[in-house]
Amino acid sequence: MSHTTAYVVDSNEADFERVVIANSKHIPVIVDFWAPWCGPCRTLGPTLERLANEDNGSWLLVKINVDNNQRLSQSFGVQGIPAVKAFKDGKIIDQFTGALPESQIKAWLKKFVADPRTNIIQQLTDLASQNPHAARQSYAAYLSEQPQNHAARLAYGLLLMRLNDSESTTEFAKIPAGTEQYESAQAWMALARAVQEAVIVGSGIEEQYNSAVRAFAKADYSTAIDGLLNIVRINRNWRDDAARKTLLALLTALGNSHPLVPQARRDLAAALF
Repeated sequence: MSHTTAYVVDSNEADFERVVIANSKHIPVIVDFWAPWCGPCRTLGPTLERLANEDNGSWLLVKINVDNNQRLSQSFGVQGIPAVKAFKDGKIIDQFTGALPESQIKAWLKKFVADPRTNIIQQLTDLASQNPHAARQSYAAYLSEQPQNHAARLAYGLLLMRLNDSESTTEFAKIPAGTEQYESAQAWMALARAVQEAVIVGSGIEEQYNSAVRAFAKADYSTAIDGLLNIVRINRNWRDDAARKTLLALLTALGNSHPLVPQARRDLAAALF
């Protein structure tokens, strides 16, 4: 039975060097040692094949029928099937035996396979730093084809906010509850509204606040945090505690892993108490 697609191929002793070893020097190659009579193989195999096709070439799945390739199986120490081995740079870097659930397979793959969606976002992020208007068109085109890539939509919303485009709030609002990006998207949506409401001309605390808002719209987060903290210290009650609320939204949006956030939270606590 053939499994051949663009990202799933059958192999044997004769072409193993070309199909597995040579390809593994460019991308991770996952080898599935299986047999038609093996029940767990019939469970695992289709899952691996679907994941390989969904990942669009981030890795190659190679199927080896152990019945027809016994010497090859023996040379790699296959004692039970399904046996799955990951090759990179011509060598085995990880492996497992048995039919794992899909969640565990994905976790295993993440150790050495780059997420293609992350690669796309990085490409678009790089474009945005060079030509934000071209990046806006590219994001829109990509999301029309991949509307479920919420990480890309979050990045698109940030780009629109940087461009002072009111559609940024619409993009943040499209990210559904229950997703990894939801909490951050909600925080950025509040910040985007603050950007849209900021005025160019002001005085005193109002001008400090608007300057801080314009700073985070331009991704100058250090300046924004310092400005909002200063307002909290001067007059926490200004405009119904707006500076503290905006600062908390910014820290939530950036996430605890951002290098500025831990110290900013400590500074805010000190300013409040």
